[in-house]
Amino acid sequence: MDVPDTTGSTFTGATVVVAMTFFALLLCLPLIGYVVWIWRPLRVNSTATGLRRGWRLGHVTGEVLASRRDTDTTVITEYGYFPGSSYPSSRTQVKIDVYDTLNLRLADGRSHTVQVLNFNVTAFRGQIASFWTAYKGQSAFTFAVLNHTTRQQNVNDRQVFKIMLSPVLQIVFVIYLIGLVLPISFLSVFGGKGIPLLMWFVLLILFVIGQRRVRRKFGAKGMATIWRVSQAEAQQMFHA
Repeated sequence: MDVPDTTGSTFTGATVVVAMTFFALLLCLPLIGYVVWIWRPLRVNSTATGLRRGWRLGHVTGEVLASRRDTDTTVITEYGYFPGSSYPSSRTQVKIDVYDTLNLRLADGRSHTVQVLNFNVTAFRGQIASFWTAYKGQSAFTFAVLNHTTRQQNVNDRQVFKIMLSPVLQIVFVIYLIGLVLPISFLSVFGGKGIPLLMWFVLLILFVIGQRRVRRKFGAKGMATIWRVSQAEAQQMFHA
């Protein structure tokens, strides 16, 4: 009785898996680049004037003379039709922006006005506060507010993430991920035995873990340097 030779079919199956995984790896090269980029630490230099990623840091420290909070509400309604139906439909979105405007007296007696968006700043008249802004090219935004009187800090995680990954790269990343789902799924089902999809999923998890880890370390080490620099200025104002 002849025993069928399955060596060739096994070899062919393994070759297909390797080939599908290799093609998936090529498709995931930009994702690997994003993962490597997002794991780079946000290191603040000793004088708190810059970050490793090419961002410059600036700040202002002063006594709060007055503060005002304004709210801007935007309502957007989109009209359309249900799929396969002639009945009209609508979707309404409400966006609320909160603007905090504070008038400060600096250490040299000059007045300075600061306005931040969606920051929920808590600083009252007579308190000493510092406002930290990141600069790169045409981009500039406040990412941290320190209240030296109450020893409280308000760090905007969304703004910190913009330092890690610019808004343009964020949009490209989302579009790339959505476009990657179909080919990765195809390679996983037709010959890849699920390995390409597993690789894509692991890389995505590494991206999420990386950005959380970097933000957590920045909140501890990076903000410690920022506190040290602005606290020295605040102490002069406390004893003035």
